Amino acid sequence: MKIFYTLLSATLLLTSYCSSTKMSASWKAPDYSGKKFDKILVWGLSDNVSARATVEDEMAYFLNLKKIISVSGSDIAPPNRKALPHDIEESKAILEKNGFDGVLTMGLIDKKEETRYVEGTGYYQPMAYGYYGSFYSYYPYMYGNVYQPGHYATSQHIYIETNLWDVETGKLVWSAQTETVDPSSIENFANSYARDVVGELVKRGVIIPKN
Repeated sequence: MKIFYTLLSATLLLTSYCSSTKMSASWKAPDYSGKKFDKILVWGLSDNVSARATVEDEMAYFLNLKKIISVSGSDIAPPNRKALPHDIEESKAILEKNGFDGVLTMGLIDKKEETRYVEGTGYYQPMAYGYYGSFYSYYPYMYGNVYQPGHYATSQHIYIETNLWDVETGKLVWSAQTETVDPSSIENFANSYARDVVGELVKRGVIIPKN
């Protein structure tokens, strides 16, 4: 499963607009009521080193701003991500050895290009009788019904699944799907996505900041 720049940089239409991210769905384990994590590992699921680091760094940055100690996976793992073995017990041992009790993973689940028709607009500008003095001076301005033809607009929609895992139990405690519209760059996307996800995590009491 690829995420972020691998698809974004190759397919996004660059625009002058700022991207916006919204939470389209979220889930919390029934027996989970929030936790003050000691240290969270931010782990992007991607084989694109540059993009992965950008998104991880931005997520860790916003978490740390909320006094939630977090580390970007790119800061501790080699590009091939062999820092965490596939064996469950080995991975758990490595995480706990490094003081991590939570892992936040991020993965692309869909990317869509949507085209919509934007209706044309028109308005009428009446000309005052006698204002131009005669028909001949009025004539060049007699077409007062100004019209802008309709057109098609294309937008990019990026859907990311974000999961929070408890290291001790290995269980998923929170999951959410976000939709980001028209990011103009990987940096713009990372900022919008990370800011909104962290805001939701704190607002909903999923992660409780330490005093």
